[in-house]
Amino acid sequence: MKSLITILLILTYSFIIAQKGFRLAMNVGIVASQVDGDRLEGYDKPGFKAGIYTQNEFKKPWSFITGMAYIQKGSRKLSNPDIPDDRFYILRLNYVEVPFLVQYVYKSKYLAEVGLVFGYLYRAREDVDGYGFTEPDPPFRSYDFPGRWGLGYLATQNLSFKLHQSYSLLPIRNHPNNQTWYFNRGQYNNYLILSIYYLL
Repeated sequence: MKSLITILLILTYSFIIAQKGFRLAMNVGIVASQVDGDRLEGYDKPGFKAGIYTQNEFKKPWSFITGMAYIQKGSRKLSNPDIPDDRFYILRLNYVEVPFLVQYVYKSKYLAEVGLVFGYLYRAREDVDGYGFTEPDPPFRSYDFPGRWGLGYLATQNLSFKLHQSYSLLPIRNHPNNQTWYFNRGQYNNYLILSIYYLL
């Protein structure tokens, strides 16, 4: 039911905005993510992203992009059976994101984008020992506020390929026992997105 409501919200939102002169775009992509602060390293958690966006060229070659997307983030560490007591950990975070990006087009082919993203945590599950997923402890915050930047290539007038990096500006949850170290206030989403966009 929640998935159906989310899809309806995306379609309704995109239709309303598109009526005001914005162009509609569809997007799918793959995600490689990690959570900084969980004592693991590497973009080892694969994920999927899909969304609908609107784009307004307010002053050539500048455009404003917004929309809604479903995205999978998290963290993963598979234990090595040859190493005694090697750590096992899988974290699955499912978000609905609304980006606010400014795009610059160079020589009608090359894209650069930067902006902010609002993310709502739709579902969070954690497996800390390989015996099944449970509710995360401590819990994650319901919202995420990443910064986003990226580059892309405009293959045709309608088709583009983009690579983005996003990083949470605020912690997505506290460290155990609420420890903090200077600017490290907790755990942060850190993820890469490789996407295909089709502009209608």
